[in-house]
Amino acid sequence: MNTIYDHAKNGTLTEQDLQGADIKKLNYLDPKDNTTPLGIAVLNRDFKTAQLLLKHKADPDCLRRGIPPLWRACGFDRRKENVEERLIQLLLNHKADPNLVPEGQKGKAMTPLMKAVKTHKSLEIISSLVDHGADPDAIVNKKSAKDLTTDPKVLNAMLPRATRFKNRAKEVAKVTAFVMSAVFWANKNLKVAAGVGVAAAAGMIAKDAIKRRFKMTGKVDKRLGKYISEDQGFNDAKEQEKDELKNRMLAIIKDNKLDNFFKPDDPFLKEVVERAVDLDRTSPSNVLDPKDLAHLALYQPVLYCDDSASMKQDQRKEHLNDLTQRITSITTRVVPDNEGIELRFINEKTTPPMSKPSLETIDTIMKHVPFDGWTEIGTNLRTKVLQDNVYQHLGRNTLKRPVLVSIITDGHPSGPHGTPEGIDTLRDVIQECGTKLKAHGYDPKVVRFQVSQIGDDPTAKKFLSDLENDHELDDVLYITSERLDTEFKKLRDNDIRLEQWLIELLMGPIVDGQKS
Repeated sequence: MNTIYDHAKNGTLTEQDLQGADIKKLNYLDPKDNTTPLGIAVLNRDFKTAQLLLKHKADPDCLRRGIPPLWRACGFDRRKENVEERLIQLLLNHKADPNLVPEGQKGKAMTPLMKAVKTHKSLEIISSLVDHGADPDAIVNKKSAKDLTTDPKVLNAMLPRATRFKNRAKEVAKVTAFVMSAVFWANKNLKVAAGVGVAAAAGMIAKDAIKRRFKMTGKVDKRLGKYISEDQGFNDAKEQEKDELKNRMLAIIKDNKLDNFFKPDDPFLKEVVERAVDLDRTSPSNVLDPKDLAHLALYQPVLYCDDSASMKQDQRKEHLNDLTQRITSITTRVVPDNEGIELRFINEKTTPPMSKPSLETIDTIMKHVPFDGWTEIGTNLRTKVLQDNVYQHLGRNTLKRPVLVSIITDGHPSGPHGTPEGIDTLRDVIQECGTKLKAHGYDPKVVRFQVSQIGDDPTAKKFLSDLENDHELDDVLYITSERLDTEFKKLRDNDIRLEQWLIELLMGPIVDGQKS
């Protein structure tokens, strides 16, 4: 009769084989292969068997005997299917020790991180190892993982998560600041030509083309300040741009019945317009159209995040952290300093720091959220999001801005025994919100909802598809077409494209609602 180890080695292990299995058999160390069922599954690059064993509580480190599965996987050369990196992430998700080497080889054998660098694993896997505790400074044979590469991207991937994010933002700012200086020179020279009557019309058209195409007019670098001063014509153009943007915003407000919130002389609106027009000076790394940012600023953003247990898988909570920080950066770029996002979770209790948090505060919050519990998404949308940000203001007439609720989830509704959460609860709560708004004299579209999937749960996909096909919600609900984590992985190393994708994502429900 075949043992669990035999089945794992042959690739024939099934769920039935593990029902009621003795934990000792799950972690049996084969004396010939010097590994356990999990270890042999990893050696065979058998993701399905490894996943099944870990599901039934096989020790991810083989009880620290023999050859550690993670250490082995980090040394694999990449094959076409790239199952090696999926195995590494699977083991990390199940808390495999990222610094464990074969028994008796500490200080002699390369660490998992060193092996990953040597075998050219992806930047994502390098960072994931570090995020799970791999030590990039561990010394083996007088070298660390950092000494094994000169690639700046790989070295950056080995930095702590918060440092990686800040470094990338700084580099983008440096590059964009240089470009902005160059564009200023181009604009300045074209204006001088126009001023002395040389091809005046062509000069002004060219200047406007640069502005329209690249959404920027240029910024005087401090090093050039003693040589360059912005002339009155340049300042006049800036004032004209403010007037045009203000008129555009007032038209949007009128067309979408937002007059209850914004009057023509509203100080909030005035500051948004000024910040948007001055964006090239106040935020040199910005690559987004100030008109889109100003339009987005009309809405109070609320990020409602899934913190159920399944978010621990496949780096979902890490991706959620990065996405939340980037969304915050975009949505607060042109709003007054005392404004910001509202952050809420399905399970985690709401605390004061979740109101208008800085990027650093978001990072701290995300790292302390346990990510454990159910997905009572509709029930807690009512109590934690709508009650705090909408309902309590209706009776007092203190609702200052329309609200955009961005829901990020990896699953379908679920709850403990006796929960009021059902498959239709989210739908019902969204419809209930529209009813309450109408009762207080507001258009239901004053609160817009956006739901985005993170992860690849097929039941979550079906749940969102059913919501999207419910045409009673068309005016107020927008379902994002792509998975956030998948798109984020594609674009994370291209900041310009990533920011453009995120602004499109955030503007989607607003533009969609204004068309209907």
